[in-house]
Amino acid sequence: MKTQVVDFDTWNLLSGVLYEEAAALDEQRWEDWLSLYTDNCVYWVQAWDSEHELSCNPENDVSLIYMDNKSMREDRKWRFTSGTSPASVPLPRTNHLIGNVQLVEFSGEKAVLKSHWQVASYRFRELTQIAGRSRYMLTLDNGLWKIEQRQTVLVNDQVQTTLDLYHI
Repeated sequence: MKTQVVDFDTWNLLSGVLYEEAAALDEQRWEDWLSLYTDNCVYWVQAWDSEHELSCNPENDVSLIYMDNKSMREDRKWRFTSGTSPASVPLPRTNHLIGNVQLVEFSGEKAVLKSHWQVASYRFRELTQIAGRSRYMLTLDNGLWKIEQRQTVLVNDQVQTTLDLYHI
């Protein structure tokens, strides 16, 4: 893999999208979180078919989460903020740690980044740890970098609790 090089300001803007996504989730700033995505963003959390094989096609295979438009993300946000979903009441306190951010591709108006992450989630006096890696495609939209695709793989996909967007 060839390392991509961009100037420091561009790197801060690109990686800043990943850090802002994590902060918005941790601080439960849902509108800020939604604003980080393009309207047609594909958000996919793959499932493991076997110990070392992932699902390949979100249209035909089992996925842990799959959303391919803004209304699906808005619906998800409504469910976990409305107080009507028992799986999200109360919402857990979360802490996202983002690391090993790498720029894979850059073309001026598109960028592909990879990261590893770990989320600590606290709910009902119980701490849960979830870890994984994500691949982001970012696109420049009216002068702002936004997430056009997020593809995620969980290391520990057999979680002991409900799994939702704020856990990832």
